[in-house]
Amino acid sequence: MSASQWTKDAYEHSVSSRCWWFTPYDAGWDESHKYGVDMRSDDELREIVEMERALGDVPDWARRIVEISINFLPPCGHYLFPQAYLETVSAVGSETPPTFIHGCYAVERDRKERMQDHLLCLDAWLAGTDPETAARELASRKHPHPDWSTVCADLWRVLGEPTETKKLLVERTLHRHRWWLKSMVWDDDARDVFCGDQYLGDVRCEADQYGNPDFCDPYLAESMSPRVRYVEARLAEICCDWEWFRTVIEQSWLCAPKAFRFLERLLWCIGKEQRVVALPHDPPGSTEQVPGFLQCEDTYPNSDDTARWWRAFAAALEAWWRGEDASGEVAADVAERLGEPTSVKQWLVRLLVRRLELYEREELAKLVNAAADTKRGRGGSLDNAGPSRS
Repeated sequence: MSASQWTKDAYEHSVSSRCWWFTPYDAGWDESHKYGVDMRSDDELREIVEMERALGDVPDWARRIVEISINFLPPCGHYLFPQAYLETVSAVGSETPPTFIHGCYAVERDRKERMQDHLLCLDAWLAGTDPETAARELASRKHPHPDWSTVCADLWRVLGEPTETKKLLVERTLHRHRWWLKSMVWDDDARDVFCGDQYLGDVRCEADQYGNPDFCDPYLAESMSPRVRYVEARLAEICCDWEWFRTVIEQSWLCAPKAFRFLERLLWCIGKEQRVVALPHDPPGSTEQVPGFLQCEDTYPNSDDTARWWRAFAAALEAWWRGEDASGEVAADVAERLGEPTSVKQWLVRLLVRRLELYEREELAKLVNAAADTKRGRGGSLDNAGPSRS
């Protein structure tokens, strides 16, 4: 495709135009330059579309992989990273679109149960009981997780004496996290397994879908609850940093890699009734170092290991579609998943590579780029909380 043939119409009529959710390309041909990418002069995108045109008719399985698997890869990486990315590669290799996307708003049972245990801690504090009583109940559940005696004792110290502000902030936090427990789905959980005895918001809400077409984006539905509105109105009156707390509570996705570390830092601030740590997009300033009092270190990926894997993965995909050799365990795994090269598969992998390049410039950088994570101040910021949605 020559430069003169590279037009908005040519792009928009391609299958390659259908997989750019949550990237600068999602703004469209005329607006992408506002987000740092000018599609009119994007040679890589033009060559991808040209590669597609050379195929003739795109097979239905390939179209569905573009529109579902590649389009809805989780932009913040997901706590099970890199599962969704490897499943997409396997889908290309097998020429079979997945039946379920393990990405945004998808959380398995074990992680939900672990969060439930932490929410019981907060319930007990809110009820005014002592940490020993809460720890005994949690230990009886026999979940192979933290030392609850230590966790509860530390949490009670962090939260301190109850005040109206603290109690309402904890209540708001509990409601939001229970909403995530109820509304996030999995292969065996169609929003019908957790918190079934509580009305937390409209789980069948009307909103954009995000990969699993039977379910819509549940981000805003919970905030419409009358109780939530009451609590938020009161906090707006009595909490000087309420707008900051509101942002942190809303952006607490359980599917995000560091959801439990995010909760830790939120609770630290609730105990002080003010913002004492920073979000990644906050202005620079002094922030407190938050200790790991919830014992959640095993709930998120190691950033150095993840960064190394990501570099090898991206290089392996690039080499594969170009027909070049690549060495190493990651490259061997990629090659095994993709199988014998075909022109359709090579186009799909090149499309995937371009999408990952765009992701790496945005939220995903905090997970796969150790240098970017350090630059954002890992010690005192609420990093890897998840993408900001509005």
